[in-house]
Amino acid sequence: MKIDYEKSGSKEEAFNNVKSNITEAHLEKMQVKADITDNGSDRIDAKGKGFDFNVVFYENYLEMELNLSFMLKPFKSKIVGYLEKEVKKVI
Repeated sequence: MKIDYEKSGSKEEAFNNVKSNITEAHLEKMQVKADITDNGSDRIDAKGKGFDFNVVFYENYLEMELNLSFMLKPFKSKIVGYLEKEVKKVI
């Protein structure tokens, strides 16, 4: 899913905003445990039991990808909607 930056003026600003708002503690509010890693400039990855979530930052937009296990697929639209809403708040 592609999301254009609206509030962030650059890739770096968007990266920092998402990194500070999509945290392990934030995901735990959804009762999801995940390990979140980043490469320091243009990619954030989250991996948990039954899912992988990746955010790749480009100059004017970011792309999110969510891969779910078979058991979580029925919840995909709810999860994607939540993540999209949270990311759009800060970029």
